[in-house]
Amino acid sequence: MGLVLRLTFSIALGAVGGAVFYYFNLPLAWMLGSMTFTTIAALSGAPIALHMPTRLSMTAVLGTLLGSAFTPQILQQLQHWGAGALTVAIFVTLMTVVAVSFLRRIGGMDRATAYFSGTPGGLSEMTLVGERMGGDTPTIALVHATRIFVVVFLLPLFLASIADLDIPNTARVLAGRPAAQEGELAILAACAIVGYILGQKLPLPGSQIFIPMVVSAAAYLAGFVEGRPPAEIIAVAQVVIGGAIGARFVGLDLRKTARPIILGVISALGMLALATTFAYVAAPILGLPMYALLLALSPGGLAEMSLIALALDVDTAFVATMHLVRIILIVTLAPIFFRAMGWKANPNQP
Repeated sequence: MGLVLRLTFSIALGAVGGAVFYYFNLPLAWMLGSMTFTTIAALSGAPIALHMPTRLSMTAVLGTLLGSAFTPQILQQLQHWGAGALTVAIFVTLMTVVAVSFLRRIGGMDRATAYFSGTPGGLSEMTLVGERMGGDTPTIALVHATRIFVVVFLLPLFLASIADLDIPNTARVLAGRPAAQEGELAILAACAIVGYILGQKLPLPGSQIFIPMVVSAAAYLAGFVEGRPPAEIIAVAQVVIGGAIGARFVGLDLRKTARPIILGVISALGMLALATTFAYVAAPILGLPMYALLLALSPGGLAEMSLIALALDVDTAFVATMHLVRIILIVTLAPIFFRAMGWKANPNQP
């Protein structure tokens, strides 16, 4: 089966999964349903495909949607963002130390593999750098993919059930707000295209989502656009990004990959528990909303966590910005710290 057919099948299956989850009124229905159905299909050997240009295009669309959260009123909250960024930096350091120690001592991984598997973010970057440093590439990628799946799947369910937070479907979130009109939609489309092109040219961590977000935010702050993005576009973004998570599990032999998957699940659960505790304690001290800080600290993917914040309408600008801070810190500092510790870039050296 050709790539186009496999990609079409993947998106269609993701849409079916999203529709099923939406029917049962589950939180983040389109993303979680798409992710669940495509993951099961991928593990079953179905022809699921991850087409990176498609995902990057949808990431640019998501960045444009996130720009809608940057309204003039958001400027009043900026005094809290410095404390939030410092909290993220401290938490990322703590979470990395705990995760790497677990993967080394309990998981029995070599130093390079444990280190680049334990960083709470940067799937693609950590996999590439970890390979150069002598880590086991499939294990690093699998642990990160498992972490993203677990966090993205469980966090909305946690907020909806245990935390008793009302999480409406995206359509209901935006129902009471004026939608962008034709002229505004044209401006948003231009923001997405310009942001996509610039994001491809600028070699910055998270640039594929950050640059479109900045361009779109500028349009909103300048008053060129006031309407919220259509719920249908957010649903499509959820389906594609959810399906991209599931596609990362294509071709896995569960008998051979069970150990890194289990380790990834345990480390992800530990990270979530740590993020919840940290947010509960730190939010009142910093004057930040507890759920916004929890979303900012949770180690899911940048695009996925931003989508969750957007769909939940929980301080989207703050959450997206803090996740950009997290990714930039990890991508830039993790390799430096690895070398500074003098660890040997050799998987045979424990």
